[in-house]
Amino acid sequence: MLPRLTHRQIEAFRAVIETGKITSAAGVLGTTQPSISKLIADLERVAGFDLFERRGRQVVPTPEALALYEEVERAFVGMSEISRVITDIRDFRKGSLLVAGMPALALKLLPEVIAEFIAHEPGITVSLRTRSSQAVLQHLSSQQFDLGFAALDNDHPAVIRRPIFTAPMLAVLPISHHLERQDVLEPADFDQQPFIALGAEIGTRSETDLFLSAGGARPRIVAEAQLSASICELVAAGAGVSIVEPVTATYFASAGRVVARPLVPEQLFRYDLLLPALRQPSRVASRFLDLVEDRFATFVMQ
Repeated sequence: MLPRLTHRQIEAFRAVIETGKITSAAGVLGTTQPSISKLIADLERVAGFDLFERRGRQVVPTPEALALYEEVERAFVGMSEISRVITDIRDFRKGSLLVAGMPALALKLLPEVIAEFIAHEPGITVSLRTRSSQAVLQHLSSQQFDLGFAALDNDHPAVIRRPIFTAPMLAVLPISHHLERQDVLEPADFDQQPFIALGAEIGTRSETDLFLSAGGARPRIVAEAQLSASICELVAAGAGVSIVEPVTATYFASAGRVVARPLVPEQLFRYDLLLPALRQPSRVASRFLDLVEDRFATFVMQ
C-alpha cells in the first residue's frame, strides 16, 4: 500500500473528476481551492504520474486518472451502502428482533404487540418462539435471543430476570354458570365443582391446590391441561370451572367466551422479563419492550 496515500486525497480526486473544476470540487468538500490543488498535487506525487491536464479553469483527467476513478467509484459506492445501512439502523428501517415467550403471552398478547410494532417499524423483522417458561430461560441463556417472557421461580447466571407484570389470578366460569352471580369467589365456592386443573408439573398448580385446600374446598377434577388457553377452552365448552393466570383469563372474558371473577384471598401471578446478561438490549429491543409494558398497563386499568 502507498504509505502517503490518504482518504482526503482520494475524496479530492473524485470531486475534481465529477465537477471538472478545482473550485467546484472545493465547494463540494467544503474547503478552499488551494487545499484541493495541494491534495491533487500530493496524490500525483504519491502515484508517480499526472492525473489532470490544466486547460484554463478546466481540468481534464488523463487516461490514468480515468482508470483510477473506476476503482475509486466502486469503493465509494461501497461506502455509500455502508452509510445507508447505518442510517437504516438508526431510523429503525433495518434490523431484527428474536423473542421467546411462554404460551400465556405468546398466543395473544405478544402477537398483538408485534403487529403494532411492525406497523410502526416495517423494516424490522420480528421472530417469536413459543416455549415453556423453563425453555424460554434456556433460550435467553444462549445470548441469541433479545427478549424473553416467562413465569419463573429460578434464575440463570447468564440471564437477567425481573418482574414485568403482577396481577391476581382469576376464576373462569362457563357463560351463565350459577357462580356468575357472585362478584368474587372464595375457595368454598369451588367445593364439589367440576374443575379443570393445571398439569401437576406446572408450578402454579401447587399454589392453586393450596388456595383451595386452605378453604376446605375439594373440587372434582374432571380434566387437566398444561396451557391456560386450553383450560379456558374447556371452560368455554362447559366442562367445568377453573383458576388461571390473569392475561389469558382476561382475553377469554373480553371475547365473551368465559366469565372471569376475582378470588378472595388473592392469588398473585407474576410474569417475568428475561434479558441476556452478557449484552445490552438493542435499541430495537428497548422500543419493543416499551410497547409490551404499555400493553400490560392496559390490564392494570381494566
